[in-house]
Amino acid sequence: MEDRLVTVMGPTGKTGGHVARQAAERGWTVRAAGRRPAAHGQWTPFEWDDPATWEPAFAGSDAAYILIPFNHPGAPERAPEVIEAAVRAGVPQLALLSTIDVDHATDDDPTKVAERTLAALPVRSAMVRPTWFLDNFTVGSFQGMLEVGELRLPAGDGLIPFVDTRDVAAVAVAAMAPGGPEGVLPVTGPAAVDHHVVAAALADALGVPMRYVPVSGEEFVDLLCGRGFSTGYGEFLAEALIKVADGRLDLPVSDTVPRVVGRPAYSVSDFARDYAANRRP
Repeated sequence: MEDRLVTVMGPTGKTGGHVARQAAERGWTVRAAGRRPAAHGQWTPFEWDDPATWEPAFAGSDAAYILIPFNHPGAPERAPEVIEAAVRAGVPQLALLSTIDVDHATDDDPTKVAERTLAALPVRSAMVRPTWFLDNFTVGSFQGMLEVGELRLPAGDGLIPFVDTRDVAAVAVAAMAPGGPEGVLPVTGPAAVDHHVVAAALADALGVPMRYVPVSGEEFVDLLCGRGFSTGYGEFLAEALIKVADGRLDLPVSDTVPRVVGRPAYSVSDFARDYAANRRP
């Protein structure tokens, strides 16, 4: 096992939790940087609103996993400063959680700005660019739809190579390892599928009725608002799903997981079975 200290941001979140666990399984010492203790790692306080907590969270680390919590006001705009703080603290290797469609974003998009900032710094860096998380159906934005047995989304019959966040974490951890991969790392599942396939996989694994119902963007936004999400967030997701539905956004399958991790990426059925067996409430 390697004697390695790594800082993991968002250690209680969808990707950060897996990153912390997988890093610990490698024998690394994990510094879990967040607002509260996590299941894996030694907790170190990190507050996006308190710059005094930034450099101490990274000082002495051999590598770091950085993500931007877009639901935290001000965090996207501060992301470049946090990245620079990590480098000032002496971290020589950084893995940044980005998104697979960042190249289609405007130049002032916070994720694109964060990538640009990291690429310009004198460190070993990886831009981990995942596609849509399968976990959004179980613990994320669409969890309420799972609970009622209908995935009501404006995605038409569009195809998405959905990814399991365990795979996102595996690529990020590989990028934090000595001599790990650098540059742009698109992360997808093994095949592009529509939402009918997702619904069928969840129904089969959970043993409950589940179906996908294509809806308009307006209905989708109303559904999310009814579950407590903001109108802006709903419109953001609706626009992306509609682009997939009408073919404006093409998300190709990547070979990053098998190439970097050394095993096939988890499929939709793999994810659903794991959720039913290990993560279902």
